[in-house]
Amino acid sequence: MNLLVLGDSLSDGGWERDPAGVGSAWPASLARLASESGIDLALSIRARGGSRSTEVLGEFRESATTSPGIVAVLAGTNDVWRRWVPWLDHSPVDEDDFRRNLRGIAKLAFERGASAVWILTPVLLNPDPDHPWNEVLRSYREICREAASMEGAILVPTGDDLEAGVRAHPEVKWSYDGIHPRPVAHERLAWTVLHHGLGGPELPTGSIPPKPAGHRLGNWP
Repeated sequence: MNLLVLGDSLSDGGWERDPAGVGSAWPASLARLASESGIDLALSIRARGGSRSTEVLGEFRESATTSPGIVAVLAGTNDVWRRWVPWLDHSPVDEDDFRRNLRGIAKLAFERGASAVWILTPVLLNPDPDHPWNEVLRSYREICREAASMEGAILVPTGDDLEAGVRAHPEVKWSYDGIHPRPVAHERLAWTVLHHGLGGPELPTGSIPPKPAGHRLGNWP
């Protein structure tokens, strides 16, 4: 099956610089986990760092993509982060517009022949899960649930599951800067997508994912 991944830097992983077009973010981990589970999965990644849901929808509209298979979208982090950290000329995206953008992405995906749409919930904006920024981001996760229900999409609770891991294992450095996941967090995201999106095995909530065989890091997590 084919999987088209839309989103921001959490899904980018440098795919444009990768000869295989896969990169090093959670989609690459998902492809490996899917293969290990006997699932044939072909990836097309179009996520771009810095994108808000506005850019994700705009680029998807402008693309010539048809019959994309499954479409997965992970957005929302930059929509909220722009309230406090400016970047280019981007302004924050409020809750109503975020909802409209997610619904627009799902509608367009189905119009173009997608067999399914996965809406992934955004993760964290600060390593402290109780930081005020993360409190705001939780309301955007709820909007993901609403949009998925409204458009017949599948909700994938990536942000919720990663937060559970952070709370259960505060000793683990899950991100480089409070936002961008380290490999252990990308692996956690991939396990969540594998289970909720592809019906693969479940990694217990709050657990640290096992180190992949042959992983380049000497230490894990």
